[in-house]
Amino acid sequence: MKKRENEDNAIESFIEILQKLKGVVYKKESFPEKENRKTKDVEAILAPKDIDVQSPKIAVEHTIIEAHEYQIAYANQSYDLVIKINQKCQGKLPINYHFQIIIPPALIIGSNNKSRNRFVEEISNWVLDMAKTLNIGQWTSKLYNGYKVTLECAESISQLNGIGRLTTGPKEPENERQNRFYRAIEEKLPKLIKYKEKGYSTALLLEDVSGSYSNLGSLYYSEFQSKIDYVISFISYENKMIVGNVCKNNEEIPDNLRFSFGIKPIIGCKMNFKFL
Repeated sequence: MKKRENEDNAIESFIEILQKLKGVVYKKESFPEKENRKTKDVEAILAPKDIDVQSPKIAVEHTIIEAHEYQIAYANQSYDLVIKINQKCQGKLPINYHFQIIIPPALIIGSNNKSRNRFVEEISNWVLDMAKTLNIGQWTSKLYNGYKVTLECAESISQLNGIGRLTTGPKEPENERQNRFYRAIEEKLPKLIKYKEKGYSTALLLEDVSGSYSNLGSLYYSEFQSKIDYVISFISYENKMIVGNVCKNNEEIPDNLRFSFGIKPIIGCKMNFKFL
């Protein structure tokens, strides 16, 4: 996931929200952080396109909220590993069956190419042995370096004959997600407060890729009081914003503060999670 691309798309979506909320068309005026990387500055400054419009400039910060530490790296790297396992198993699996493999993050994050290649070789051989013994809905596990790898016979679809992937999540996903949220506030607030004191409005864009997508409006409400003018919780898929919720002033976000950007999530995308 490219942070700069996510940031640009989130800001564009925020500009669309501003136009609907305020009736004012904003433009990206500058990117202080990009222009001077030595200073811890805000990511963007927005200004009204019409210089005669009496609306304040807005200092904007964007951050990605993961469900747990290294979620994105784990999702991408596990996806690549399962592709390699599937390639080794192609043509050797029971016909018409589709299998799912679950690899815990501890076996992936921080591993080098040599250990990953060894993992693919050993697990591929295990998958081929176990696949012959499983019927639909059955599963089996193997301990690998002290961590459980799980193989499940998912369904009977000839077009999907092969190995797919499910990712594991933390045992307490909401706590993990809240911790990530707190860290985002601690990192971003000082930058925004500096601009608030200069007379700017401030905006925090939270791009939620956690997969849980629960309401952020009721969480940390006191943190936003008088410090941030706009808190937008985005749901995204492949860098594109799907939904944006204006969540500062309401514990339950009303329909008129929920904005859709016309992009529908795809079933079976990389970020699907199975909590174990």
